[in-house]
Amino acid sequence: MAAGAGREHAAFAGVRLAAPFRPRLIWLAGRLRFDLRTWLERELAERAGFQWLAVAFGAGCLAYFALPREPLLAALLTPALLGMLLAAYGYRAGRLWRIASVVALGLAGASTAKLRVDSLSGPQIERPFVTELSGRVIRRDTRAERRPRLVLDNLRAETRGAETRGAETLPGRIRLSLGAKQGLPPLGARISVKARLLPVAGPTVPGGYDPRRAAFFEGIGGTGFVLGGWRAQAPPARLSGGLALARVRAEAVQRITALAPGEAGAVAAALLVGERSALSEKTNESLRISGLAHILSISGLHMMLIAGAAFFAVRAALALSPTLALTRPIRKWAAVAALIVVTVYLALSGGGVATVRAYVMAVVMFAAILVDRPPISMRNLAIAAFVVLATEPESVTEPGFQMSFSAVAALIAAWDVWQDRRRRRLVDEDALPGLRMLRFIGRAVFGVALTSLVAGLATAPFAAYHFERAATYSLLGNLLAAPLVSAIIMPFGLMTLLIMPIGLEALPLAVMVWGIDALLWVSDWVASLPGADLAAPRISALSLILMSAGLLWLCLWRLRWRLLGIPAIGLGLVLVPVLDSRSDILVAPDGTAVAVRDAGGVLRVSGARAGSYVVEQFLDEEGAQAPDAAGLRNGVRCDELACILPSFGALEVAHVRDPVAFAEDCRRVDIIVTPLRAPADCQAMLVIDAKRLEHFGAHAVRIVSDQGEPQFDLTAERSAFSRPWQTGSGVKNGQNEAPSTSAKGRSAAPGS
Repeated sequence: MAAGAGREHAAFAGVRLAAPFRPRLIWLAGRLRFDLRTWLERELAERAGFQWLAVAFGAGCLAYFALPREPLLAALLTPALLGMLLAAYGYRAGRLWRIASVVALGLAGASTAKLRVDSLSGPQIERPFVTELSGRVIRRDTRAERRPRLVLDNLRAETRGAETRGAETLPGRIRLSLGAKQGLPPLGARISVKARLLPVAGPTVPGGYDPRRAAFFEGIGGTGFVLGGWRAQAPPARLSGGLALARVRAEAVQRITALAPGEAGAVAAALLVGERSALSEKTNESLRISGLAHILSISGLHMMLIAGAAFFAVRAALALSPTLALTRPIRKWAAVAALIVVTVYLALSGGGVATVRAYVMAVVMFAAILVDRPPISMRNLAIAAFVVLATEPESVTEPGFQMSFSAVAALIAAWDVWQDRRRRRLVDEDALPGLRMLRFIGRAVFGVALTSLVAGLATAPFAAYHFERAATYSLLGNLLAAPLVSAIIMPFGLMTLLIMPIGLEALPLAVMVWGIDALLWVSDWVASLPGADLAAPRISALSLILMSAGLLWLCLWRLRWRLLGIPAIGLGLVLVPVLDSRSDILVAPDGTAVAVRDAGGVLRVSGARAGSYVVEQFLDEEGAQAPDAAGLRNGVRCDELACILPSFGALEVAHVRDPVAFAEDCRRVDIIVTPLRAPADCQAMLVIDAKRLEHFGAHAVRIVSDQGEPQFDLTAERSAFSRPWQTGSGVKNGQNEAPSTSAKGRSAAPGS
């Protein structure tokens, strides 16, 4: 007992020895709390909190699209309104109004997304059928690698009968493919066709690119192809609004491609009017591998070059008059002229997300000049984010929005740091003229390199998450391409647009095309370098959230505590290999194609040929290079009834094409995948058949354990509750049947 008392005394003695350190810890905690509060107050005093309201609004939009089932509008609007009232009361009373504002803006973002989805909801094609219909041509797509396509609205069924059941509830818009040799009707014409209509295809792999979702937000409720030709019912009427602009854009594309046929003309059309349909897949791939694909997207770079050229040209012209220069606000006049130019450019470009964001930034920037405010700021970027998300909240989930805003936020933050450093140091401006010229050139080269590096680092997580590819020599490509784009391509492109109405665009377009040819040569050379196109590691959603939060913290704050964003980015990077969850089996939505990862980690495919869309999606999902046909089928054993694929962990997967094969394969193999209905008494550990695919779409399977009884982690395209953009067979009243489980083994219920 004495020994026990001694041990107890010793233990308490240790605590008493630690007691003197407690005041020190309490002091440190209090000091940290005081510093954080002081930093926050200083940040808010500089109005740095406004941009976080835009982040909250965007987070609310993102949360809505991540929900597993559709929420009620009242469940979002009611707390949003209550939060706004609480924020208003708290502002006057000085209590918790900041937190209430953030919560209210988040709920407002979710409510905005819900209202947007409800406004687009309508009839959609849910099963194939043939019908005769008429509609107005509102869009034409003549991409080189595929058949011409039309988008029709104002649809009306021309026939009735059992074979056209479903035509009485046609969607608002449909997209139809024409024969390769058929001519295209003019925009605005009303045509009649006999067509086979189909539901818009869903994603080939869970979490992959979803054509159905993209079509939903374009207002397209079905696809199909024309049987025979089209017949004109009425000539194009006098067009107004969007169709009139579409016709102007189409005529501009025709004039550009007539004067500059080939890839250079296609790139010119993409840069000047946002029409990318004439670009070949080879050019797109070359620009992607070299890190120059962003040049094709009319974004901040193009808008600022166009706006800057217009601003400085008008200002220089007005400055030729000493009277105007000394007595009139020619800087503001030039800003108004630049606003007019960028507005026309926006109308001609088609108004993509990146273009609208850049336009809003330009409007805010020149408006700041008009009211004598700083033109470039994070606040202006936040205003642009509010405008884009309020009109198209679905863009928050798209790579274009994420990469565009992250790049601009990082560049603005880097610019602020650079300006602060320049203000703190003395610069010798009395150097010799030659040294000043060298310094100017060095700064220009360094500025281009730093801009490319900062933008590349800011967008890298999003590019890896969405595309799972890495452009190794992106910095080199942008260093070589930047002078061409800034000094030749865009200035002469602006001149081409300005004088096109009077028919004198040939000369400036020729100079622009010369610059584009040089750009494409740079792109091809960089893309041909060894290791230019590498598979990026798969980034999980958690890793992306951590890196995004760290990037926002690093960019949006101005004081030193912004550096706390670096550990968050580092943690996201550390978790990339830890949370890597590549699938072992991928099943196409209709079950006709399946990919299985073998013991060496290589995908083997059954039911699809090399180069097909399904195979490309399989490989893109896994970040793998496209092997040849022999490599895809290496180790796959097939007969007339089924194919056997070797899986990781010595499990065998049977891809059954004939019902006769079920009798043997259900007894012998571990996993059955089939586009047919499997027998109810099939004894395979896991069965993915037509019934399951009909309800849940594409599947991805991870083999969690191959020790003893295998366990399977299943992810499906659709969950038990569908969202408005998830249509097709099996989706009834917004809910599917409960997922079935296999006879042996354990599988998780499919997630969305």
